Amino acid sequence: MEPLNLKIFTLNCWGVPVPVVCKKRKERMHAIAAELSAGEYDIVFLQEVWLKADYQILKSKLCSKPYPYAHYFYSGYVGSGMCIFSKFTILDSIYYQFQLNGYPHKIYHGDWFGGKGVGLCRLKIQDLAVYLYITHIHAEYSHDDDEYLAHRVSQAFDMSQFVKYTSSAADITILCGDLNLEPTDLGYNLIRVNTGLRDAWVEKQSTRGLEDGMTCDRPSNSFCDPKCLTHFPNGKRIDYILYNARKSLSAEVKECSLVMGKISGRSYNYSDHEGVMAHICIQDKKNQLPSSEPEESLDQLLQKSIVVLNKGLEKAKNDKHFFITLALICALLFYVIGVVHIPYPFDFIITFFKIALTVSAGYGIINNIVLNKSEVNGLMSSKEDINNLLQNLPK
Repeated sequence: MEPLNLKIFTLNCWGVPVPVVCKKRKERMHAIAAELSAGEYDIVFLQEVWLKADYQILKSKLCSKPYPYAHYFYSGYVGSGMCIFSKFTILDSIYYQFQLNGYPHKIYHGDWFGGKGVGLCRLKIQDLAVYLYITHIHAEYSHDDDEYLAHRVSQAFDMSQFVKYTSSAADITILCGDLNLEPTDLGYNLIRVNTGLRDAWVEKQSTRGLEDGMTCDRPSNSFCDPKCLTHFPNGKRIDYILYNARKSLSAEVKECSLVMGKISGRSYNYSDHEGVMAHICIQDKKNQLPSSEPEESLDQLLQKSIVVLNKGLEKAKNDKHFFITLALICALLFYVIGVVHIPYPFDFIITFFKIALTVSAGYGIINNIVLNKSEVNGLMSSKEDINNLLQNLPK
């Protein structure tokens, strides 16, 4: 076969629709669209394109030329924020939403409202079946106390299973996105080992520009929060291009580089993340070198995942007790306020206090009846799936 050269690009666009939190969103979206309209890449993976208006900005610049094919993955309340632009026909697509996505009362984090998951688009290029996966795993938020760790490990495992079972007919598999996982994290290694995917940054033959690979919280990024540099003075590598090819093919990463940092002529960056590009050459198999990245055994990774999920189940149990107590206290306070005479003008304030108590008690009840039960079932589902896989691994 003729060698197939694919240029892949991925970027978390930081399109949070909150002006105070997300700076210069509209200007940056226009700049991203203008830069990508040059058509340097064959396939573009974008995350955090939350607003449909922003997606339309991108489509209007990219979908006539050079990317006539595009797909946005709708999910959750605000959408997944993920889309793919391609020079090649998108034959079909599907989206798998993770069972666990954080908590709805953590409004300031917002992951729950996005219905995070993994999207798949299937392409045919030179008679090769190319499967494109895009994802955006739940953010960490606190390095020292990651309250979402069990959810993030569950997402990593569920995604690895989804990719493993849906890509069996693929000649080429490519997974891109903001994994919110570092190369040393359990979730990253679980994805890579369970799917057999390789990390383009690790396997690259060359790079240009920034050589450390840090894609987020870089001190050179105009949107970097100085607080993040306490734990990560050089930034974090959490955005990836992972790939693999069937056994009769070889896939070589000619180049993998960080791109689209500062906007030309502006004092700010395209995003709070750096873009990642990879030039992958696929051809008939020669002498494919083994992966240069050391890895733990799948057995060890699954055992560690069970420990994390058990801690998550214990946390869910404690949360249930907390919200039961909250509902009871709110109901008791509501009763006490109702039987005590409150003179004017304080009765007006008390009315708002009663509303707050009612909402809090109602959420405590809903959390116990629906949300907490859903979380426990999600954790148990991942745990049982891991146990099934563990018991049947080759000895």
